[in-house]
Amino acid sequence: KKKGFKVKEFENIIESKIIIERSGEVFKKSLLSFEDESGKNFSLRPDLTISACLDYIKNVKKGVYKYAYFDQAYRRTFGKESLVRNQLGCEIIGSTNLQLNLEIINLLDQSLKKITKNKTIVRLNDINIFYSLVESLKLPTRWRLRLKRHFWRPEYFSELITRLSTNSDIQKNVFEMDKKSYLKMRKVNKNTMIAGRKVSEILNRFQKKIKEPRSNIDGKRVARIVNNFLKINCPFGKAKNELRKFETENNLNLKLDNFNIFDLNLKNNDVYFSTNTGRNVEYYTGLVFEILKKSKNLNLASGGSYDNLMQTLGSIKKIPAIGGAINYDNLLKL
Repeated sequence: KKKGFKVKEFENIIESKIIIERSGEVFKKSLLSFEDESGKNFSLRPDLTISACLDYIKNVKKGVYKYAYFDQAYRRTFGKESLVRNQLGCEIIGSTNLQLNLEIINLLDQSLKKITKNKTIVRLNDINIFYSLVESLKLPTRWRLRLKRHFWRPEYFSELITRLSTNSDIQKNVFEMDKKSYLKMRKVNKNTMIAGRKVSEILNRFQKKIKEPRSNIDGKRVARIVNNFLKINCPFGKAKNELRKFETENNLNLKLDNFNIFDLNLKNNDVYFSTNTGRNVEYYTGLVFEILKKSKNLNLASGGSYDNLMQTLGSIKKIPAIGGAINYDNLLKL
């Protein structure tokens, strides 16, 4: 409150189509949904960042607004995790000021230190550096899009990298089999759905596959570069030099001067740069961070920027935003 954040309570129920039509795969799978008497589909709110965005679009509409909240979000789980997630967090919507990125991270970090009396570690990353890496690799467009799209699904992403390393997608016999399927599919109604996709979409993707070069791609080299990139983890002050070294060794151009993450100056002395940080939420677009208890490596808070989410949820124009939340359930374990 002292920092100008307004404490808000959000609606528990969200119309399902807002999430289903406009969000990523993780949220679609995790929705706890139901129908009302008229047959309209609703869901319990899966995330309080989304609730803040919807409130901004409906009630605030323009300018800078600072949200704070302590409430619950609800997601279907596929293991032993609870359906209920307690979130204590804050969001700044409508500002491009880099200092506000600092304010979110420092506010959460300093608050945690005051409450727990524990030393913390901050891990930082910028998702766009990974996208820059993908664009600098010698890959067909469809593969570049695939790696970006599935960066948020570490297990499936690992499978993609394995396929890439074996060149299974570009081997001649596999290509010929795909071509036979393509010729058969051309005779099928274009609106027919196969494995969740229209026949027309599958045909378009295969046409791209035909046009793009295949035999001259070194899948093993590309897979090695991606895997090595995702292992970079170093003190924040050395991050730019580590990435420059990685560029030189692999003959790449990551365009590092385009990223302002390296200008951040946090209050915490234990700050690290990790290229594998922030792969748990699909809507992040740039800066991502995690705050961990130093002695146990326990995640106490996380967040990041999400400059496309407002438009995805229905805003007429693109609105920059950043937020973060304390993992209250982990906090209780201390």
